[in-house]
Amino acid sequence: MIEIAREYHRTVHAAARGSVNGEEEAQLTTPVSNLFTALAAAAGLGQLALIRETRTGSTRPDFAALLTVNRRTMQKGYVELKAPSVSVDPTQWRGRNLRQWEKMRDEADILIVCNGQEAQLYRSGIQQGPGATLPYDNPDAWDPAPLTALLGRFFELQPAPITSIADLTNRLAVRTRDLRDRIEWLLENGDDAEKREANGSFAAWRAHIYPDAEKRDFADGVSQVIAYGMVLAALTPGDPDTDGDGHINVTEARDAIREMSPVLAAAFAPLIDKPVLRRATEVEVGGLETLISAIDRERIATPDRRGDAWLRFYEDFLAVYDPEERREAGVYYTPVDAVSAMTAMTGHLLTQRLGMRLGFGDANVVTLDPATGTGTFPLAAIDHAARLAPDVRGPGGVQQAAANLARNLYAFELLPGPYAVAHLRLSQRLTQLSGEAQYAKVILTDTLEAPDERAISSIDLFGDQQVLAEEQERANRVKREQEVTVVIGNPPYRRVARDIQGRGSGGWVLDGVVEGRENEKSLFDDLLEVTQREGTNFSAISSLYNLYTYFWRWALWKTFESRAAGPGIVSLITSSSWLNGPGFIGLRELARQLADEIWVIDLGGNNRGTNPEENIFAIETPVAIVTMVRDGATNRERPASVNYRRLRGTAEAKLEALRTIGGSEAPFSGDWQRAPSGWLDPLIPSSGDAAWEDMPLVTNLFPWQQPGCKFGRTWPIAPASDLLSQRWQRLVASNVDDRPKLFYTGSSGRNVQTRVRDLPTLASLPPSAPYRPIRRYGFRSFDRQFAFDDPRLAKTESPSLWQTQSPDQVFLMTPSAIGLGPGPGMTAFAYVPDLNAFRGSYGVSDVIPLYRDAEGSSPNITARLASTLATLLGIAPPSVEDLAAYCYSLLTAPDYQQRFAVPLESPGPRVPITADPALWAEAVGKGKYLIWLHTYAERMIDQSAGRARRLPEVEGVGWDVAVSRIPEDTSEISYDEESGTITVGDGRVGGVRPEVWAYSVSGMQVLPKWLGYRTHKGTGRAVSSSSELDRIRPTAWADEWNDELLDLVRILTVTVDSQPRLADLLDRICEGELISEADLPKPTAEQRMPPATL
Repeated sequence: MIEIAREYHRTVHAAARGSVNGEEEAQLTTPVSNLFTALAAAAGLGQLALIRETRTGSTRPDFAALLTVNRRTMQKGYVELKAPSVSVDPTQWRGRNLRQWEKMRDEADILIVCNGQEAQLYRSGIQQGPGATLPYDNPDAWDPAPLTALLGRFFELQPAPITSIADLTNRLAVRTRDLRDRIEWLLENGDDAEKREANGSFAAWRAHIYPDAEKRDFADGVSQVIAYGMVLAALTPGDPDTDGDGHINVTEARDAIREMSPVLAAAFAPLIDKPVLRRATEVEVGGLETLISAIDRERIATPDRRGDAWLRFYEDFLAVYDPEERREAGVYYTPVDAVSAMTAMTGHLLTQRLGMRLGFGDANVVTLDPATGTGTFPLAAIDHAARLAPDVRGPGGVQQAAANLARNLYAFELLPGPYAVAHLRLSQRLTQLSGEAQYAKVILTDTLEAPDERAISSIDLFGDQQVLAEEQERANRVKREQEVTVVIGNPPYRRVARDIQGRGSGGWVLDGVVEGRENEKSLFDDLLEVTQREGTNFSAISSLYNLYTYFWRWALWKTFESRAAGPGIVSLITSSSWLNGPGFIGLRELARQLADEIWVIDLGGNNRGTNPEENIFAIETPVAIVTMVRDGATNRERPASVNYRRLRGTAEAKLEALRTIGGSEAPFSGDWQRAPSGWLDPLIPSSGDAAWEDMPLVTNLFPWQQPGCKFGRTWPIAPASDLLSQRWQRLVASNVDDRPKLFYTGSSGRNVQTRVRDLPTLASLPPSAPYRPIRRYGFRSFDRQFAFDDPRLAKTESPSLWQTQSPDQVFLMTPSAIGLGPGPGMTAFAYVPDLNAFRGSYGVSDVIPLYRDAEGSSPNITARLASTLATLLGIAPPSVEDLAAYCYSLLTAPDYQQRFAVPLESPGPRVPITADPALWAEAVGKGKYLIWLHTYAERMIDQSAGRARRLPEVEGVGWDVAVSRIPEDTSEISYDEESGTITVGDGRVGGVRPEVWAYSVSGMQVLPKWLGYRTHKGTGRAVSSSSELDRIRPTAWADEWNDELLDLVRILTVTVDSQPRLADLLDRICEGELISEADLPKPTAEQRMPPATL
């Protein structure tokens, strides 16, 4: 012991003397590691290996401890080093050390903190026994007993028992994340053998699972397979600890789940069966082994305060493991009250309409959840059958229903984590009810993959070819051959680019050949054909490319088309946009053809739109439950009747209503409305009366509408043109490897290698490459910024809009697929507008150009409309500018939204067209003035009509104090209502009335938003952007902003002053005789098409 102490004393001080500007704690690494290792061996505690954390930027402890006793190695905790000047008592820590401790105390279950002089042991942040000194000062007088005892406690101490699902969720997420990060690190930074083996596995993943996967995707998938497989092993019947040492190792875990889940067992192979990777990840896998061994089986089964904790397991796991993945994957649990309502309605239809007395438990009912998550819907179906069975068959009925469910209940899941949880929950429940071991038919598959694909997921990766081949074929057999009575669930909803391939893309529904068809039409083609037949605007069609649309189409095919004509039931909770969205007419027509009756429970929940409303999910997308039955009562020649019910109020009020439905013996009772009966009509009753429906839609007056320009990144747009030139120079000066990150490459769309027309790729540009023209850009309503006129930088650049720019062109913008909020219902732009220009965020707002060409020779007006209006009004044929001005004078008035608030809940603004020529002329005059005003006096100029080339002055509006420094962020912008002053950094603008400061467009307050973009840090997505180009921000207040801000205040002041006159005009028009939409011509499909790209 004396020699061990002397060696430590010599090396620790030699390290300190030999360092040059090194961190003090780094100098302790080798001496402390050698001391602990030698002391453990000398004391007979076992062979200790302290594995150094090598990943830079990590907040993990410096060492992980592996202890080998009798040739058995276990992970035993962690060691964190601190400088000798830092106390080993974390309560004394501040700053970075304190922040690190707050993280480590939760994540490093068992931890030694050592500063080279002392050591202290902690479990879950709580001190465990007395501390110990190290031979730092006087090695010959040092007593090794306290440190030996501390190491002994360190090796004997077990993690705090896991007694709840919530505790397991959090701790499992941390350990799984460690394993993922380690695998990802090995792919790039391991030694030659590690990189070769890891990258070989990654190549197999790309070849067999997801061609576009990144290395992080591979590391993520393998880590979750191991983690969830081990959880399944720890919680299944029987004892996985076969050697009885109190520790479940990864090999024992795999063996324990082979019978219940052979697929997950096979999926352990990347680490267990690849020796190099197994050794390279022994710390992280050891951490999982230690964690799983700490599970208290009996106590963990107790429900928590939220009920069945497994319900939220994967959602809560991802919230800790990777919050961004949670958002992208759309992993949000379905509230139990929604599940209860859906199973109650479906069960009622099974028994009352289809004659299946045992409901879900009937021998003739086959139920499938196509995206099961953790198995909530199948579990609800089991419980529903268990409640029904005794009333139908007596006490033994439960066992009989359970046996039927074990044969006939299927669940598909794509992600290995929730798949494992679903397997566990359903198997346990079926076993409990039937009285014998049952293994649920949960299948690991992509529902939307082709049912005849034989590609085996990652044979090279997972090793066990036979097991994986059987699972793939089992999934395909169910998809191809199994007749299904019920499809029920909550499929994911996420926009998917049309050209994306691989898992989770919807490929077969989009492009696959459907067995039994005489043509090669895909399931998705059925929907597209209707939109093409009806001339649907192409911007609306883009909404179809969403996973939830693909699942709806698949569910209809599987239940009503693939093997039988019914009977059947489909009940899904999804985004509600298909209920009335113009792009979904094909899906609505198909639903009306295939079903006999449809019920819609519209739950609303658009809390990011113009009129925010609480959602029952922790998401911002409005949702609806749609349940449909086919029982042979009708045929495809008569559309299904549609029943509609809207639930309003708080999220809790909606859940209470669903709870009532779920607990009722008559779930279809209550207040239902009939929706329109036309094949293509919305599944929502019109919110307007007959007078509203008689007004023409704006989209029928101006047939060409399309979305604005979408860059898909923020740096190509700026409030000052010089910022764009600086960003361009930084991009082309970078090396090719850095450009993708600077460019900000999304998961779909263009990248630096994409060739666009005849332009060179961004990757090929030399440092001297010039930028393409920088042009004014309609970034937000009333906010003109600058953007590159370069299609390589945009995700969808809208060439038709760019090529029709001219001094006469005006771009109008109005929401087409969401309701209107307070403020104007239409805004005007002199320049190409951004996709989100109308209100700055969520919601499709289509651009309506006045002309289809730059020459202004082809007006964007429905054929024969001008001549028809001329005849009806007794005036000369109005120009497209006249028609636009008329619409603008009415829709830009806030009173328009107030008057028609209820009908505007259904998207698509309509225009009351007067039959009085005098009112027509008045509206045209006022509208032209407003368009001139709102385009900063750059459009509709007419000196004789009071529309000069300069905006009108407004008394009192001006700079009281000049800005000498740019505001750092929005905290340095404020408004004082009493004095009417805006503070901009150290500058002040006077003469701003409260109603001008408050002026908003569907929730976007114009002045604060305009100013926020002109701060040093900016606002919106650019603030959190990972691209270095977005950090090239203004450092000084630009002089031109002085005039522009005053102009904006003037524009809004004059606009506010005009509102009473506009309200009076709208009243007089609506109270007089109106021209009916039936008297006006409708645009053809050809007229709705954008002009050909030049």
